[in-house]
Amino acid sequence: MSMLEELWIGGLDYQGRTVKKGSAMEHKMYLYAKNAEKMKGMLTGPQAEQYEKTIDAFNDVLGQSEVEAYEYGFTLAVRLMMDVMQTMEIPSIDKV
Repeated sequence: MSMLEELWIGGLDYQGRTVKKGSAMEHKMYLYAKNAEKMKGMLTGPQAEQYEKTIDAFNDVLGQSEVEAYEYGFTLAVRLMMDVMQTMEIPSIDKV
């Protein structure tokens, strides 16, 4: 199956990401999780609930922005590919 077919049927996970051990991203993710748990522990009933809703909304925004960045990057790549293909000289079957 070609990459284009996989994209069409949704076989490629464009949100899949790996974080390298020891990277700055791994450290920031660790700090985020640790501090989020600390903060949640300091809050009471309605405050903790509101905090969870805020975190969920923020995660939704991040997820949506990743999807939009992927779509924009894909669109740019296709436009670049089309520009390159329009300038290429492709031999005609009649000329051979």
